[in-house]
This record gives sequence, structure tokens and C-alpha cells, in this order.
Amino acid sequence: MLRRLRIENLAVVESAVIEFAPGFNVLTGSTGAGKSLIVGAVNLLLGEKGGADLIRRDAEEAAVEATFAGIDLAGAEGEIRVERRLSRSGRSSARVDGRTVPLRELRSICARFIEPHGQNEQYRLRDPEAHVGYVDAFARNVEERAAWAQALAEWRRARAELERFDAETARLSEQRELFTHRLQEIERLAPRPGEKAELETAARIMANAEKMFAALDETCALLHDDDDAAAARVGHARRRLDVIGAIDPRVAALDERLAQAESLVTDVAGEARAIRDALEFEADDVERVQERLEALSRMEKRYRASIEEILEESTRWRAGLAGLEDASANRSALVVDVDARARNLAAAGGRLSDSRRRAAAELDRRVTAELEGLMMPGARFRTEIASLADAGGLVVSPGAAVAVFEHGLDVVRMRVRTNPGEEEGALEAIASTGELSRIALVLKPLTAADVTGRTLIFDEIDAGVGADLGDALAQKLLALAAAHQIICITHMAQIAARGHTHLVVRKATDEDRTRVLVCPVAGEERTREIVRMLGGGVGSERRRALAEELLAGSRTRRGGTHARP
Repeated sequence: MLRRLRIENLAVVESAVIEFAPGFNVLTGSTGAGKSLIVGAVNLLLGEKGGADLIRRDAEEAAVEATFAGIDLAGAEGEIRVERRLSRSGRSSARVDGRTVPLRELRSICARFIEPHGQNEQYRLRDPEAHVGYVDAFARNVEERAAWAQALAEWRRARAELERFDAETARLSEQRELFTHRLQEIERLAPRPGEKAELETAARIMANAEKMFAALDETCALLHDDDDAAAARVGHARRRLDVIGAIDPRVAALDERLAQAESLVTDVAGEARAIRDALEFEADDVERVQERLEALSRMEKRYRASIEEILEESTRWRAGLAGLEDASANRSALVVDVDARARNLAAAGGRLSDSRRRAAAELDRRVTAELEGLMMPGARFRTEIASLADAGGLVVSPGAAVAVFEHGLDVVRMRVRTNPGEEEGALEAIASTGELSRIALVLKPLTAADVTGRTLIFDEIDAGVGADLGDALAQKLLALAAAHQIICITHMAQIAARGHTHLVVRKATDEDRTRVLVCPVAGEERTREIVRMLGGGVGSERRRALAEELLAGSRTRRGGTHARP
């Protein structure tokens, strides 16, 4: 239940705190008084886009805060406070119980408590695509819709997998000859990972063999081969130290280190000698390395990739060509899966359609009966449910290919006859604004979810309805108020008089600034408001008597439930 709505600097509302009560709340006021701003404030909490143009002049930001009573976010009895702020910079912020949240979370939480209706409901009724939602709500097709959604997702996944397979197979088939040629070329050349780097090193060595031989030969001589080479000198030094090593331990340590140096010099000399001795190449060896290196370079240039990348790609080419060999069997398995998913989808759609047809028969009967009570004698309401043939469709139900929609296999359309003797026609084409208001008010309690305590906001649901229907509309709203909190913006005195709580929206001008005030009225002040709605001023005795009669009659009919003084 919406307990409190606080509005700050929104359009012409400077500051307003509106207290709502359980039961039937009515909001009235002169045309242009600002009643729509209250609905606009609620819509901001429900995620509607808000810009700087909504912020009151001379203010930097606007705020809407609502306090809901009922089940809190932890599942216990309590209150939830939500807030939406708009700034001139274009930024928007949302909070729940003081915690900053994304706007989608604010919208989700508020939607659990608030459900706007009224003229929006008429727009929904004028949209044939929305009709299926009413039938499903009346039938309580929650499980059936969930089963359909799952079957639809699985069918689409299977189809997408088959389509991807066909596209890939087609691509591979087109490139079969190219891939085969490339693989043959790679097999002929037989490159190895890292081979090009090895050949480049070999080519550098061959090109500098003479210089390398001289340097290595001299190194061998200096380190080991000459009589006064480093190894010989280190050996001589060790022998000198042996004489005194027993005298001083430090000298023994030096000898050990020289032994390591002697071993290192000998090892380096041996490796240098091995490299030097290997620097003997035949002319054919040089030519072979150059030719191989050029062949690998040509391949890299042609494929615009390194040898290693080409070898990786060749693995994929082989796998693709191997897959083509098994394409027929693999595709058959995918087709079998698609067919199975299509049968599951048809079965889920069939169960949903059956439920809708059963529910539609009862919905039609009850709506038609209630329209009689809303001064539409001879009216007839009928829900038409049919499938749409699709020659190229993949889902068969029953025995024919049909179109698939997000909501099932059905095209659901509401049809109506509003007067005796007239032809039945599409609801959106036949019904007037006033008739749509009545149909919407009948459908609402019939298609409401099995929950209580929600706040239903009706924004001028009496638009286009004559005063002779005021009592009937009020009675419908009162019936809804038994299970929900109702907030109704109305211009009809009969509806306003039935409210358990009556709030009046007024404009006030102060120092060239316009402000909107929302005040609860009762007693004499409420009587004057009903008189105004009846078209009379304070001195209109006949209208005053009618207003008092309406208020007195309303208290009697309500039987004291949620009554306010």
C-alpha cells in the first residue's frame, strides 16, 4: 500500500506531502489544477524517463519519494521508502531505504506495489497485441506461459545451431578446393615450428664463417692452446699457492677458486674449439639453407602470417575438411533435434491454447453479464482465438504449419457488440471511449493477479462516460477497494462521493509563482468540493442538497468500511 508520497520541485509543485489511506482514495480538482502531476510523479518511480524540463523553475533538482507499507524487502511486515531524483545536469539517481540502486531495481520494486490504470488501460485495449495478456491473466496461465517460453527458447537454440552449421558447411564447401590446395602446398614444403629462425641463424653463421673462425681460433689459443695461455698461467699460479696453502686457510680458499677458474677456462676453450671446427661448409650447404629460407619466406608472404600461424591455421583447415566428410550425418542429428524441439513447442503451445479457450469462454460470459450492469444492455463481449497459417513454418499444430509468436501459437482478439441489433466488431474499432472505460473497469478485477494489497491508480477512468454511469463505476471501484488500495483521479461527483479518503488538488499563486497544494477534505469542505464538481458554487442550494445526498448515500452503501468523517 502507498502510505505517503512526497514531491519536491516537480513542475509547479514546490513541496507536497500526500498521505494516502487504505481503501478507496479519490483525487479531485479543477481542470489544470495539477492532478496529472501526481500520476507523473508515480510514473517517475516506475522508471519513466525524466528530464530537466520537469524541474521547477529556480530549483536545481526535483525529488519524488514514496513510502510503502506492507511486506518489506526482507519479507517481513514493515515499510519501504523509495526515492527518485532528477538534476538539471541530466543525471538521475534512485534510492531504496537510503541505498543507491540502479533505476531498473527501483522500477522493479515499485512495480510490486503500484499498478497504474485508467486511460492507459484504454490504450492497451485498443492494441490487439495486448489482448492475449488479458486472457492469460484471467486463466492464470503462469506455468503454461513459463513452459512455452522454455520450449520456445530451446527450439530457437536448436534452429540457430542448425543454421550456424549450414552456414559453416556452405562456407567450407565453397573453400574446399582452396583449403585442399593450401594443405597440399604445406605438406610439400613440410615446415617445422621454429625452423625459419634456425635457418636465419645458420645463414648468418655461414655468411660470417671466416671472421668467426679467426676469432674462435685466437680465443682457443689465448685460453688454452698456447704455452702461455690463460689455462697454463692459472695452473702455474695454483702450484705456487699449494706451497703456502697449509700455512693460511685463506690461501687454500684462493686455490679453490682458481681451480674453478681453471675448469671454466678449459670448458670455454673446448666449446670454442668445437664451434670453430664446425665452421666448415660446403657450397651446397649454403645454397640449401638459402633456398629453404626463401621458400619459407615466400609462404609467409603469400599467407600474410608466420610459419607457426600457418601451421595452426592448417589444423583448422584439416578439421573443417574432415567435418565436410561427416556433414550429412551431423546435419541429420541437428535436424532430428530441431524436429523434437518443434514437437515440444507445439505441445506447449497446444496446452496454452486449450487453457486460453477454456478461460475465454468464462471470461466472455462474465464480461458480457457485467456490462449489462454498466448500462450496456444487449452488449456482447467475445474473445476470438485462432492460429495463423504459415506455409513455411516449422511448427505443426494440429496437422498444419502455424506461425509462432512470443506468447504462443494464438492470435487473440477481443470483439464486442455494444448495442442490440448492431454487428459485432473488433473491440478497438467498435467501442467508444466511454465504452472502453467500462470494459476496462470490468476486466480489471477479472484479470488481476491473485494478490491483494496492491495500489491501483486510475487516472480519469471516467473519461468519456456520462454522469448516469457514475454510480456503477463507483461501485466497481469500491469492489476493487476491498482487496486493493485504490487511488482514483476523477471528475465525477458520484465517484468522488464514494471515496473513503478525499484529496483535493488546488493551485495557488504567491508572488507570481504558482504552487500546487494537495489537501484532504472532510465534512463541510468535502461537501463544497462535491458541489463544485456538480457545477455549482457555494450558494447553489439544489446542488448542495444533491451533494449532501450523494455523501449520505455513499456512507450508507459503504456500510462504514474504511469510512472517513
